[in-house]
Amino acid sequence: MNRISISVNKIVEVLAYYDVIKVYRADSENGTYSEITNINTRIPMIAETLTYYYEDVPGNVTHWYKTSYYHSINAIESAKSAAMRGSSELERIGFSFRNYSAPPGEWGTIMTPDDLRYTYMWGIDATAKDVAESEMEDEQFQYFIDAATEDFEDYLTIKIKKRIFKTRPANTLIRSQDGVWRQGVDYTDEEDPYDFDPSHWGNYGFIQLRYTPVISIERAVLYSPVRSETLDLLNNGWVRLTKATGQIHLYPTGNLPYGPFIAPSAVWRYFGVRFPQGFEFDYTAGYENSDLVPKGLRDVIGKWACTKALATVGDGLLAGFSSQSVSLDGLSESFSSTQSATSAYFGARILSYQREIKDWLERNRYKFGAIPFSFVGM
Repeated sequence: MNRISISVNKIVEVLAYYDVIKVYRADSENGTYSEITNINTRIPMIAETLTYYYEDVPGNVTHWYKTSYYHSINAIESAKSAAMRGSSELERIGFSFRNYSAPPGEWGTIMTPDDLRYTYMWGIDATAKDVAESEMEDEQFQYFIDAATEDFEDYLTIKIKKRIFKTRPANTLIRSQDGVWRQGVDYTDEEDPYDFDPSHWGNYGFIQLRYTPVISIERAVLYSPVRSETLDLLNNGWVRLTKATGQIHLYPTGNLPYGPFIAPSAVWRYFGVRFPQGFEFDYTAGYENSDLVPKGLRDVIGKWACTKALATVGDGLLAGFSSQSVSLDGLSESFSSTQSATSAYFGARILSYQREIKDWLERNRYKFGAIPFSFVGM
């Protein structure tokens, strides 16, 4: 398998004429180049990304590659790039090496196993001291990365990976079986309806969505206490969304009056009565793809994933071991590690990362997560 890294200079100017990248392959540098991408696998370009990545699974060391820009609607194509060799699958891939971007139709990953292995664990050989000298695999590193990402989602009470929430989804819709968004699924999670509260309705129809940051709202409907549809809030232009905090204000546009004279009259009929499950929202939360996650958040998740990995790697090297000595006929040899029988072998780096994580959370906790409020009754 070959990995191809494609850098796009002056991306804004390129996007004025083209929207995808084609990849061509030949058996020699001066051979005949044939496209190995197709209408479904050509690489979409976006303004925020300068480097793109393509995997040629059948590729080998003899293959050469060229790329071109292409407009998928107007069928306009640029000249092909200079010929380049494909790099082997052993090449280091990641955000640290500026050659990873989320694959088309997938969210991607907050970082790659190579980011963890060669950046956050720099200088540490993740090889166990067993008979087989087992090495930690990419799948194991990816497990720690995914676990650390979910830990930060829970702690910051936000969604990092893209999730699509639907209220009362139809049976015909396709749900992601593993909770991971990818192209072709209709939703990842089922959302509960929101209660109708007259005090919130009087405050410009304020509603706080459960998951943030919000990418978009696809459906917003107000129901009566007997569950008849009263108002399509989204299509009537009532929804005013603050994406970062997931806060909604429902306020009419055009000439519709607000307050006691609100239209349609069906809303006023139930105004002042609090009842459950009055609002239903379908919306998308998280970051659009892994390329758009803020660098600071990516970095602190990497440090947390590394602490998880280091604890396991350390035990694989010297589990429950602090010192050892051997004596024979007056000759002696001793060895002492930095760990005790109950502490981690790489405790110094783990402690350093933990301090950096704590400092980051103290400075950024409420930049990403919700600010807690407490109320004192009088």
